[in-house]
Amino acid sequence: MKKYKYVIIPVVVAVALLLAWYLPLSTTTEVLPVSVNVTAERVIGVHMTKEEQKEFNFGITFPGAVTTKAMNLSRGNSPPARVHIDVSGDIAHWIKLDKNEFVLDKPTQVNVTLTIPDSTEAGRYSGSVAIRYTATYCTSLVHKLTRLWDNQGVK
Repeated sequence: MKKYKYVIIPVVVAVALLLAWYLPLSTTTEVLPVSVNVTAERVIGVHMTKEEQKEFNFGITFPGAVTTKAMNLSRGNSPPARVHIDVSGDIAHWIKLDKNEFVLDKPTQVNVTLTIPDSTEAGRYSGSVAIRYTATYCTSLVHKLTRLWDNQGVK
C-alpha cells in the first residue's frame, strides 16, 4: 500500500496543477467590427483616428490590394490570459492574422492583413474580429505573486 501512496500523490498533484492551469477563472470576449469598401477603380482611402480603435475600418481599396493594420492588445493590471482570435463574416477568408493563439502577459501587437481577391466586385464588405481572453487560476496566482514580489521591492 505504501508503494501506491508514493505513486498516487504525485499523480494527484500533477492533475491538480493541470486543472489549475487550464480551467478558466474568467473569460471575456471583445468583438470588433471589420469593414472595407471595394471600388472598381484603383483608389485607396485610409481610415485614420487618434481615438481608441474599436473597429477595423480598412477604408477604400480595390481588387488585388493588400492592406495590413496593427491591433495592440494589453491586459493592463489584469492577470495574464490565454487569447484566441476568430474572424467571421463576408471577409473572413480575406483576413490573415500573424498570430491568433497566445498568452497575453505583456503588450502584444497582432498584424491583421486584408487581401482583396482580384475577382471581387465593387461594394461594402464586413465581418468581425472576436478576441477571447481567458484568465486561469494559475495565471491569476502567478500575476498576484509577481505583483506582491514587485511591491516588496524584490528584484
